[in-house]
Amino acid sequence: MKRRTVRITPLGYIVLTIIILVMVVSIYFIVWSMRNAGSEQPQGNLNSNSVQTTTPTPSLAPVSTSTPIPADTIVPTAPPAVNTTVTPKQDDTPEPAVKTPTAAQVASAVDGTLNASGVVLRAGPDPSYSILGKYSSGTQLKVYEVSGDYFYVRIVKENLVGYIASKFVDKAGLLPGENATPTPKAIAGTIPGTVSASKLALRSVPSTEGNTPIGEVVKGDSVLIFFKTGDFYYIQVVSTGVKCYAAAKYITASTAVPTGTPVP
Repeated sequence: MKRRTVRITPLGYIVLTIIILVMVVSIYFIVWSMRNAGSEQPQGNLNSNSVQTTTPTPSLAPVSTSTPIPADTIVPTAPPAVNTTVTPKQDDTPEPAVKTPTAAQVASAVDGTLNASGVVLRAGPDPSYSILGKYSSGTQLKVYEVSGDYFYVRIVKENLVGYIASKFVDKAGLLPGENATPTPKAIAGTIPGTVSASKLALRSVPSTEGNTPIGEVVKGDSVLIFFKTGDFYYIQVVSTGVKCYAAAKYITASTAVPTGTPVP
């Protein structure tokens, strides 16, 4: 008996392959459906043995148990207190106000004149006192008292009081308690006097016109006064014995000088 040989064409292989794939897929779905059906049970049949306890899976994130460190708190530091106390300087010491002349001083004041320029008026009888003004030669004064090397005066034009160095003042008389420099060569009938100007011209006649000085004396020189005529004294210079005329306003007499007749 001869075997019958069946030949499969290429198309047959394709069809056969499709049939096999369909069968495999069908079998897979049947098995999958059966497994799902077997795992499902009614909720009423659940017992303590069938309850599955699920243990929570611990987190893989590390848990930090360290105590957090607080951030540094910056406390503002107050700046150190600045001592604002100012130590007064010697120059800052307030000067006492210039005193006002008393009624007695006003009554006994003598006239005076500055014999130099650039002379300063100060608030007190010392170079450390402040300057109140600066004046030129010929400035008219009222002299009230002597204070050391200073005169307490009033500037007549400005009615301003203060102190001026006595060497720059020519005054026309003596203040209360002030004495002229005594001279041992006093002549009977003469009055001692002292030159108050820095320089005083000596003249042969009692006038400044039509004559030239015959000499001069300086501040502090002693003279003997015989009499007064007009604005001049007839005097004798103690140091030289010279007799002449000199302007009366620049000589301080110890007492009142009588008037007289010019010597021919």
